[in-house]
Amino acid sequence: MARELRLNRLAAQQHGLASRPQLLNLGFTAWEIYGRVTRGVWARVAPRVYDVAPASFDPRRVLHAAVLASEGWASHRSAAELLGYVGRASGRPAVVIAEARRVDSIAADVHRSLFLEASERTTVDGIACTSAVRTLLDLGTLVDETELDDAFGRGLISGRVTLRRVDRYLDRPMGGRPGVAALRRVVDAHRDRGAATQSKLEVIVSRAATLGQLPPASHQHPVTICGRTFRLDLAWPAEQVFLKADGAAYHRTRKEFLNDRERQNLLVVARWRPLRYTWPVANEQPALIVDQVRTLLDDRRHGAS
Repeated sequence: MARELRLNRLAAQQHGLASRPQLLNLGFTAWEIYGRVTRGVWARVAPRVYDVAPASFDPRRVLHAAVLASEGWASHRSAAELLGYVGRASGRPAVVIAEARRVDSIAADVHRSLFLEASERTTVDGIACTSAVRTLLDLGTLVDETELDDAFGRGLISGRVTLRRVDRYLDRPMGGRPGVAALRRVVDAHRDRGAATQSKLEVIVSRAATLGQLPPASHQHPVTICGRTFRLDLAWPAEQVFLKADGAAYHRTRKEFLNDRERQNLLVVARWRPLRYTWPVANEQPALIVDQVRTLLDDRRHGAS
């Protein structure tokens, strides 16, 4: 009875699965395993891996079975899905194993790697998986830089990665590993984009003021709230409106990102109204920014909240 309880706990952690070594360790004999599979109590889903809860459904069971069978780690698109970098990964699951390791034929794309340090491995939802940064590196060998850029942005917003953490990873000797160049370009683009967006906003606002479309903005305007002083890059103090370049990618650490959101909340409580713009909007829709700023300024002058 005790082993059944332990098995149920294991299955709950592994999407209804158990490997043959795990079952033997729990006290089941090879004959008992064979008998339960023969009677349909359990189902063999991969070499040395069994579905011990076949009546249930779990969309991650196929991936977890491949990981257990290979004794490897979910990788590439499969790891990216686990980490929230991409949507539902289609096709066969992907795993990575040590270069020299032999593995039976399994229904998965098996990648081999000479480099898979402890810092490059983690666990997500009970599934052994490549780390947040390593997954971006591997993803860069499969997708174009637009998709990699989007995945990196999701990682920054979720807090799984930061610019500083990725910088440290890429500064290590990589020995020409695939994906390094693509990931480095994406990281550099994110780093530069914050300053570029802010600069672009300043140009848009300055030009609109020259043309009489907007009143001049105050630069680096100081605001003190609850004993803390903030400087607003572009502000209209009388109307309590300010502009900000948007994006978690423009902060080197998760803490900086959270501090920025805390600052905005304090400003909103003090009746300041923010308008935040990303690089695509600043670069491609300057007229929209001018129109929105003008509308908000007019609303505040006429008493709208």
